[in-house]
Amino acid sequence: MNRNRFLRREWMPVLPLIAVFIAVAALYAWATPIFEASDELWHFGMVDYLATNRALPIQDVANPETAYRQEGSQPPLYYILAALLVQGIDRNDFATLSQPNPHALVGIPGAVGNKNIVLHRPLQWPLQGTELAVYSLRVLGIGLGVVTLIGVYGTSLALSGRRFAIFTTGFAVFNPMFLFITASVNNDTLVIALCSLALWQISEMGWWGFRGWRSVLLALIGALAGLSKLSGNIVLPVMLGVGYYLYQRDNARRGFITLTVAVVVAWGAIAGWWYARNWMLYGELFGTQTMAEIAGVRQEPFTALTLLNEAEGFRATYWGVFGGVNVLTWRGFYPIMDAVTLLAVLGLGWALYRIVPDMIYLYRNGARSSDLIDRMHAHWLLGVVIFGGTLFIASLTLISWTAQTYASQGRLLFPFIAASTPLLTSGLLYIVPSRFKNYAVIAALAVWGIVALLIPIFSIRTAYTPPRPIQALPADARPAYARFGDVELLGYRAVDRRYQPGESVPITLYWRVAEPSSSDLSMFVTALENEGRAIGAVNSYPGGGTLQTSTWQEGAIYPDTYAIPLPPRYAGQFNLRAQVGWWDYPSRTYMNPTDAAGDPLQSVILDLGGFAGTLPVNTTAFARIQPVPFGREFVLRGANIDSKGELTLLWRASRRMADNFTVFVHLTDAEGNLAYQNDAPPLLATRYLERGEYFVTTHAYDLVAQGLPPGAYTLKVGWYQPITGERVALPNRLDPLGDDALTLLPVTIPDCSQAPPSVSALRRWLAYCVYRQP
Repeated sequence: MNRNRFLRREWMPVLPLIAVFIAVAALYAWATPIFEASDELWHFGMVDYLATNRALPIQDVANPETAYRQEGSQPPLYYILAALLVQGIDRNDFATLSQPNPHALVGIPGAVGNKNIVLHRPLQWPLQGTELAVYSLRVLGIGLGVVTLIGVYGTSLALSGRRFAIFTTGFAVFNPMFLFITASVNNDTLVIALCSLALWQISEMGWWGFRGWRSVLLALIGALAGLSKLSGNIVLPVMLGVGYYLYQRDNARRGFITLTVAVVVAWGAIAGWWYARNWMLYGELFGTQTMAEIAGVRQEPFTALTLLNEAEGFRATYWGVFGGVNVLTWRGFYPIMDAVTLLAVLGLGWALYRIVPDMIYLYRNGARSSDLIDRMHAHWLLGVVIFGGTLFIASLTLISWTAQTYASQGRLLFPFIAASTPLLTSGLLYIVPSRFKNYAVIAALAVWGIVALLIPIFSIRTAYTPPRPIQALPADARPAYARFGDVELLGYRAVDRRYQPGESVPITLYWRVAEPSSSDLSMFVTALENEGRAIGAVNSYPGGGTLQTSTWQEGAIYPDTYAIPLPPRYAGQFNLRAQVGWWDYPSRTYMNPTDAAGDPLQSVILDLGGFAGTLPVNTTAFARIQPVPFGREFVLRGANIDSKGELTLLWRASRRMADNFTVFVHLTDAEGNLAYQNDAPPLLATRYLERGEYFVTTHAYDLVAQGLPPGAYTLKVGWYQPITGERVALPNRLDPLGDDALTLLPVTIPDCSQAPPSVSALRRWLAYCVYRQP
């Protein structure tokens, strides 16, 4: 078989992979609204600036709020090419289409709603203006992704053959994060493509040795990569390192000198001017300090613990955290990919453990490189060293950058996807028995492809889809009416349960549009404790930021879903409520609610559930009594009466219950008539209590303020169900009257108009009549 025919057969499988990649990447481009991909707004801002001004911007840390932000500090090759592509497109609507969502939750993947960085209108067809420019650049990114796949396939083919190349390229094709970045406006797309080509040619050079044309090609690719992004410079020491290895292996001094000279000359001629410009403008070669100051300098010290804490986010963003680093996919996806990565690392380590000693043995026994199997093993080992070294250098560079600003994102390793993916694939294939490898590759690619196909439909697109209007309030919604100017609250839906610190409370509000608003208003929903203190809040445009009140449909009912975050450390137990309202964000003006009759409401409060914090009840602060059971629900364990006129009772829940109960405190006279009453439920409704949990109830016991006549009284306590009035039963031995009321203690109120009849009564007389305390 001649060489051309052999190459055609070896390269044929990459064509269907490329076709599938283009189709799936186009799906990601469709699913992601413009300016919602990672930093796409500012990358496009840089492109727009170059296309308009035909000059590079000068960064000013005192004025960071530009259309391009920190991207103005990036090497310019991608932006120059992109500016040439969109030069003839009218982009005057850029400012209108980039209007920010003031409540966007960028960089918070777990938040519900407000994923959109900017406000959106329905996409207009045919595309025109800025929308046409953005999608044109996304097509450019997909094209550069094709170049990347050629580099990945070529690298893998040189490393270990066709089957390995198919699996490796398929692994890259269906990496959701790679698809997402490729289908966006981002300078990463160019540097990823260039570095992948460089690693391919470096692998070929390691196999075939020096070729003059390849040395020149590598020098050009390296220089262009260095003018695309700072990380593109990492391929330069890699190619020179491999060149030095070939010089030592093949005694190819001339080839190494040719490569070195070509690299230095090409980099100096193509990329050097930009680095010299940095030095003259900012006093630094790479411009990273200026870039970090504009992006946001890390405030806290960067330590090994910081790196460990951010490792989870780093791993997740290699596989798939979308939007403005705030859109997750199925949560089980991330531990599965961690497991896959761990298996690959273990497999790679096992392969090295098996192969390295054999290679050393062959070398010591004079094995010749003409043995194809030995050469393949040697080349695989060389590739592992090259790719491992590349990733090591890239990781150190990324850690250095992360120490300056908040940039712990695994996607920043994509320029070396032609190194990382073959390494992962090597490890995975090595642990699969040979007879199952073909089936394993097919099954893995099928599952991986299905996952990559579903993510843009069910994870990305849904994050930016506004709620659809409904015809009527759902049957499971709780009615609650209030009108805020042009919008009416018809009801809400919440999960009525007990919440813990650090959880989020889901709530869906149902708004009816009485008439369109003249401006875009914001709504708020604030979680409150019993005393009205706010412990968590959400501020948003309706629809989780996807709707604008100036554009929504008159007469429609919109379901509006949020998750109110609760503080991770908050003590206490109470019934959780929510206050709902509307306000104008620019002026901070709040709208006054009214009821159905048009009368003003002080506030709109909705019941959510119960909250149980981490503060335990101090049982030692109570006078302990013999435990008294009330039915199967409660046990009385202690009581206190303080100088402020409060009776505090200590209880323990005997079981979990579905109903709410209230404690009654009665003061009866000698004839058994009710003289004073103070009923109160626990701060946390009883239906949220856990079995065995201690809690307290507090009752006003200010007999001075009541002005009760002198005489003997009896203090009784008990429980009842407020809806039915039915009392919780007491044991017969403690309830001689059969009224399910426990006699807690006798109370004597002295006659203040007469002196105490005895010395023993003097203290009570002084407390009640002189110091006015019960």
